[in-house]
Amino acid sequence: MATPIITDGSLDRVRKTPRVVLPVRADIFGERATRFASVAAGNAMSGYLQLMAKVARAQQSALVSRTAEAVSEAAMAASREYGMPPLSAQSHERSPQWRADLADIVSHVRAQSTNGVQAALATLGALDETAQESLADRVLAGTSLDDEAALVPFIGAALQTYFTRLAATLDVALVEHCDIPGICPVCASRPVASVLRIGGEQANLRYLVCSLCATEWNMSRIQCTSCDTDKGVKYLMLQAEGDSKTEAAARAETCDECKSYLKIFYQEKDPHLDPTADDLATLALDLLVDEQGYARSGPNLLFHPGSS
Repeated sequence: MATPIITDGSLDRVRKTPRVVLPVRADIFGERATRFASVAAGNAMSGYLQLMAKVARAQQSALVSRTAEAVSEAAMAASREYGMPPLSAQSHERSPQWRADLADIVSHVRAQSTNGVQAALATLGALDETAQESLADRVLAGTSLDDEAALVPFIGAALQTYFTRLAATLDVALVEHCDIPGICPVCASRPVASVLRIGGEQANLRYLVCSLCATEWNMSRIQCTSCDTDKGVKYLMLQAEGDSKTEAAARAETCDECKSYLKIFYQEKDPHLDPTADDLATLALDLLVDEQGYARSGPNLLFHPGSS
């Protein structure tokens, strides 16, 4: 249900904020590519971030080259009846379209990459359909894939493209009723991060951002995105504000109840931030929080330890 927000101190002038914001297909990955290129400058992960800029550009090209397939009425009916996400990632029957997206991404990135990246792409391209589907299932399930770490970002990128295309076609009114804390109302995936937005109807509100389909959904501030408690929630940052614009915009929201964390980004600190790109640009913050005993609650599908 939309949350009434008082905008000017009066009780008779109220605006309703969107609980769910679906992805806009127009240039979502193109904008992410620009952000990856921007945050790469001077970053210890510069080479990897530049590679992900190429991946994001390939995602945008693949995204707009195909028409989204219709979501089955059975899935929508079940969603309405039970209040569950209509495109649940681990149970949704993926069409071969996602593999076509993967082929496009591999082809695009291979043409402008180093030998090491080309070797990983060659390995990925040599997999048959069954192996690709199995790898996708394990990526979505969050299974450790140490032996295939170099392949994970490309599988993740193709899955993001496919599910984002589907999510963009939905009627937001049909998914607003799906209200499972910390879970995407469209595809039931975990968030990559949360963002405190500026401007418009979302001003000063915290939105979780899906790691898979890029849907955003509103959640109260100072509330654990994993266990839903408001007790023991604390914020950690990497360094003093002003040293780095990207790092100043990032905090780790930690929970002492479940010992998890997820990053939160403050758009007022950097209006151009992208949660997926900025998450990878601030991996040093993950190391800091991990050392203090907290476990990350949501994935970044463009990174697997060992893939850089």
